[in-house]
Amino acid sequence: MSSKKKISQVDLDAFYQAIKGTKPLPQKKIRLTKQAHSIKKNIAKDHENQFEFDETDDLPTLKSDEFISYKHDAISHKTLRKLRKGQYNVDAILDLHGLTIEKARAAVGHFLQTCLRENCRVVLIIHGKGLHRDKPILKNKLNHWLRHLNVVLAFCSATAAHGSRGAIYVLLKRTSGENDF
Repeated sequence: MSSKKKISQVDLDAFYQAIKGTKPLPQKKIRLTKQAHSIKKNIAKDHENQFEFDETDDLPTLKSDEFISYKHDAISHKTLRKLRKGQYNVDAILDLHGLTIEKARAAVGHFLQTCLRENCRVVLIIHGKGLHRDKPILKNKLNHWLRHLNVVLAFCSATAAHGSRGAIYVLLKRTSGENDF
C-alpha cells in the first residue's frame, strides 16, 4: 500500500483554478537567500581584521547630498545600473551610525569577512548623511576604503527605500567561481 495519497479530481480542478492567469517568472534562476540580517556593530576586540584599509586621501571630499558610484573594470555598466536602482536583493546590512572612524573601520572589515564567509553578494552599509558636520566623514572614508579592497566589485548610493545618500549598496566578489551578474 502506497503512503502517498492520490490527488482527487476536485482538488486538481481547484488547483488549476487557483493558478489560472498566472505567468511564469521572467528569470530562469531564482536565488533563494536568507532573510537580510543585520550584523551588530559591537565587534570583538580580539578579532583580527584581514583587510588593510588604505588611508591615503587621494579622492575629492564628497558632500552629504552627493551620489557615490564606483565599479571595477570587470563589471558591466548594466550591472552597476541595476545596483543603483536597487534591483538586487540585499543579503546583509551594517549600520555605522555613531561609530568613530576606528570602530567603523573594524566593523566594516568584520562585516565584509562575515559576508564573504556566508556568500553574501549584495550588502547595504548605512553610514548616515553626516548632516551634523561640514562633511560626511564616514561616507568619505567608505568611498576611499572600498575602492581599494579587491573583494569589492562595485558600490553606489542606495535608493530612497534603503537610505538614499546616507547608505551604499556594495557588490562583493563571489568566493566560488560562479558568476550570476
